[in-house]
Amino acid sequence: MLDDPQTSPEPDLDRARAKYAAERDRRSGRRNRTAYQTPGSGIAIDLRDTYIPRIEREVRNEAVDAVVIGAGFAGLIVAIEMKKCGIGPIRIVDTAGDFGGVWYWNRYPGAQCDVESYIYLPFLEETGYIPKEKYSHQPEILEHAQRLGRHFDLYRDALFHTGVTDVRWSDGDRWTVATDRGDTIRSNFVVMAGGGQDQPRLPDLPGLDEFSGHVFHSCRWDYDYTGGSHAGDCVKLEGKRVAVVGTGASAVQLVPYIAPSTEHLYVLQRTPVVVGERLNRPTDPDWAASLEPGWQDRRMLNYSTLVLGGKQDEDLVDDGWTHATAELASVYGGDKGGNEVSAEAAAEAAERADLRYMEKIRARVDRTVSKASAAELLKPWYRYFCKRPTFNDLYLPAFNRDNVELIDVSGPAGLERLTATGFVVDGTEYPADAIIFASGFASDLSERKGYELAGRGGITLRDHWRDGARSLHGVLVHNFPNLFLMGTVHVGLTINYTEMMLRQGRHIARTIELLRARGFDEIEATAEAEDAYVEEIVAAREADVAFHASCTPGYFNNEGMPVQRGKGLTDTVYAGGLFAWLDMVTDWREARDFAGAELR
Repeated sequence: MLDDPQTSPEPDLDRARAKYAAERDRRSGRRNRTAYQTPGSGIAIDLRDTYIPRIEREVRNEAVDAVVIGAGFAGLIVAIEMKKCGIGPIRIVDTAGDFGGVWYWNRYPGAQCDVESYIYLPFLEETGYIPKEKYSHQPEILEHAQRLGRHFDLYRDALFHTGVTDVRWSDGDRWTVATDRGDTIRSNFVVMAGGGQDQPRLPDLPGLDEFSGHVFHSCRWDYDYTGGSHAGDCVKLEGKRVAVVGTGASAVQLVPYIAPSTEHLYVLQRTPVVVGERLNRPTDPDWAASLEPGWQDRRMLNYSTLVLGGKQDEDLVDDGWTHATAELASVYGGDKGGNEVSAEAAAEAAERADLRYMEKIRARVDRTVSKASAAELLKPWYRYFCKRPTFNDLYLPAFNRDNVELIDVSGPAGLERLTATGFVVDGTEYPADAIIFASGFASDLSERKGYELAGRGGITLRDHWRDGARSLHGVLVHNFPNLFLMGTVHVGLTINYTEMMLRQGRHIARTIELLRARGFDEIEATAEAEDAYVEEIVAAREADVAFHASCTPGYFNNEGMPVQRGKGLTDTVYAGGLFAWLDMVTDWREARDFAGAELR
């Protein structure tokens, strides 16, 4: 485990602030900030499904009660909850060949969930399944998604290998959904549940179309090229020089699994990531046998309460997330004697707690990585929640291998371009046979889905969100009647995304059920309510602008530009957290007056 904070020396806050600022500035200039291609531009990454053959079928021309776009856990959850509320028939549409979403596409070696499987995999009690390990690997997670499809009889509702091409509202026919297989589906309701990790994102690099070697994205792993399986043993990489671009969650997991097979592995890093201990272990059968009804929901609530800074008598999950949150939250609310302190003093106390924890993260790098030059590059110099932390016991030791080379691309020129035979960093060319982009996913909901969504009067969601996301409660959108959103926009977050999806899915299903109980067919956010909700979020997030501006560029802060409202993840979330959001929407819904929504 990490060192006891009581025995660690008090770090120098002024020195850390200067170091953090210098490291941020290295990556924040116009030339240094990573630019990403817009979907559909640049080199073509093969997005076809190579896992399940496409099955030809008849064109559908049909009317249903609800269309769910997306067959990952978000789509599964909202479909299950709608069926429980008597909503149907339902049509689920996805480009994949089966249920699973992110876990269908991301099959790279080592892929694994970083949230405990006993709370991450939904509906465990209803399906009677207990995960094999504390942290499930991708094959088991995909298998559970398929289990949900079978258990809740959703396969007959699904259209796989089917891409949505157009979603359009008509006052007479409500929604019409068109697909790339010629389908026309008329629906009373549409739920966007496509998730945020389905459209790969590539750095906007010169030479992408010139490289003569093999190129693919981690979310479309090419086992024909690498050999092996999720467990590694990528024997076809033997004798090859391979470059992995990116050091986020995917790279942290895949690097140690492919390193033993390559002749030489380059890991290109703009910003080091926080790497905490994983400490995975098999499920204890005696513990599993002792579980009482309602155990999963209690465990979810316990976990989210703790990671959101609340108090519980017991830490049921007891993982890196809860340990970090407990230490970082331990200073909030007062001094060591429990006395109230000023906002400035509380902010400094929180900053010192963060620094103490990050010093232990950096000390773990020194203990684990024997190459001094690599160890220095692997130390994250920013506050803990500037980027999503990772947990892995294999990543850091991989840099002790002679054939693994960490390359810093945060300098003035950085990763300049690709050539026919390799890549150039700060003027030096490195030969490579293959380049694997572990560079994340498109983050703009209105852009990334690959289809046009047009509401009342033909207005598109793209245009409606041109200056940032707009919604009521992160669920309803003005000028888009009977459209419901699933995801992270404008909702209260928690580390366990599937719990958030469960609360959203139940809210959407119950809203439709109560809407109909009152004799109405349509629901839409009013412009005034949408404006007020967005302004509430913006006002609440203003206190965080300085924090996000101090962070290294990334997904959370719109690549270092958090002042552009509604463009970074942390700029579009409900500040109160999951439980405050849940209380708000429950009161709004169960009162049955649906304040701020127009009913027809």
